[in-house]
Amino acid sequence: MEAVILVIHLIVALAIIAVVLVQPSEAGGFIGNSGSMSNLMAPRRSADVLTRITTILAVMFFATSLSLAIMAEHRGGPVKSILDVPTEPAAASAAPKKAPATAPKADTKTAPAIKTEAPKKEKPTAPISK
Repeated sequence: MEAVILVIHLIVALAIIAVVLVQPSEAGGFIGNSGSMSNLMAPRRSADVLTRITTILAVMFFATSLSLAIMAEHRGGPVKSILDVPTEPAAASAAPKKAPATAPKADTKTAPAIKTEAPKKEKPTAPISK
């Protein structure tokens, strides 16, 4: 049941985003006449279809959010947080793995010998001045 409501919640959220982006801006939005009071005394526009759809979707979004919160509260079990650090080591990591008894010998005919010498350091030269 929770998964169904979660899917409905996500669909409603995407629908709200789409409907709000389709609506025309009434007063130019943030770019328009935000400082003037020209629309203060203007008659209010009647609610059109997009405004009603937005209101219905907002109510549905609120209802699904509330129902998901109630379901999460009544789910039961211990409350887990992502900040909780496990106090017990994992059972799989408690038993160390055994190393092989003998290491395979390298074939010197096919594999080149590895040099373990440190690279030689060059002497610093004096800077050239003009």
